[in-house]
Amino acid sequence: MTMTTTRYILAGDVGGTKTRLGLFELATLAPVETKTYASADFTDLLSMIRLLFGARELRCQSVCIGAAGPVLDGVCQVTNLSWAIRADELRQALHCPAYVINDLEANGNGIALLSQSDFHQLQAGEPRVGNAALISAGTGLGECMLFWDGERHIAVPSEGGHASFSPSDPTEAALLAYLWEAYEHVSWERLVSGAFGFENIYRFLRDTGRAAGSAELEAFAMAYGYGAAVSTFADKGLPIAVATMERFVSLYGSEAGNLALKALATEGLFIGGGIAPKILKWMTRGGFLKAFAAKGRFRGFLERVPVAVILNERAALLGAARYAKRHAQ
Repeated sequence: MTMTTTRYILAGDVGGTKTRLGLFELATLAPVETKTYASADFTDLLSMIRLLFGARELRCQSVCIGAAGPVLDGVCQVTNLSWAIRADELRQALHCPAYVINDLEANGNGIALLSQSDFHQLQAGEPRVGNAALISAGTGLGECMLFWDGERHIAVPSEGGHASFSPSDPTEAALLAYLWEAYEHVSWERLVSGAFGFENIYRFLRDTGRAAGSAELEAFAMAYGYGAAVSTFADKGLPIAVATMERFVSLYGSEAGNLALKALATEGLFIGGGIAPKILKWMTRGGFLKAFAAKGRFRGFLERVPVAVILNERAALLGAARYAKRHAQ
């Protein structure tokens, strides 16, 4: 494949588990080549970029990387990874404008590029032009507000997933007390994420006698992780796995409702990340929406907020490409 230096942009979506990189045609954002890498297999982003480019000259017209973590002065220390991404290093290596943005900001930018088939609607609601919001559970928990400026949505990243967890019922209050024994600070990410949530909920239910533990599930989790284990055994009807999954979904809905209120998300609440599409059958059983709307006097407001799961796993990559195009030379 031949490639000129004036027609292509580079986009990336860096998470704690996977990193997606893509070359896109500048004029149309048509994908030229995309690759997915295991983030932990690398010690820096440039090594991945060099693999993507191969023998081609390491040049493009603009680059934008969405990264899982706070971005300060063009630098992101990626949450759940040991290495950082620096815009100045990318600029020097690729000889073009380079931007590092939060991965949820990238995801938020990508929503406008998706088609109707890229969503699964949980609640039709009564959409009104205005703000929207995005919550995304994957390795960690990301949150983003999409503010309406009168013409388009402006994605504003946050680190809301690290805000303090607040229980909604006595069982969750006991869950909080249980986790205080392990963590000085119990954030929402400790409960609504692939890295922590399923395991923490499972151990709580087991250790407090609320459900019988399963040696088979725990052995499976040692090999494949608690997210995969809980999902697999919940689908088989194992009581502790079902209870773990139902509590996870309820907690996800509760924090999504918190975010929708904070953003005044009249145009919709979007659910991104890799977990929701994988557990869609559980997301659609009512527990998510019940917890989402359980906000006292604002139940009616939240019942009118459209809620949809993003099915396209490349939404953040597309959003980074859109950002790079907007800021290309």
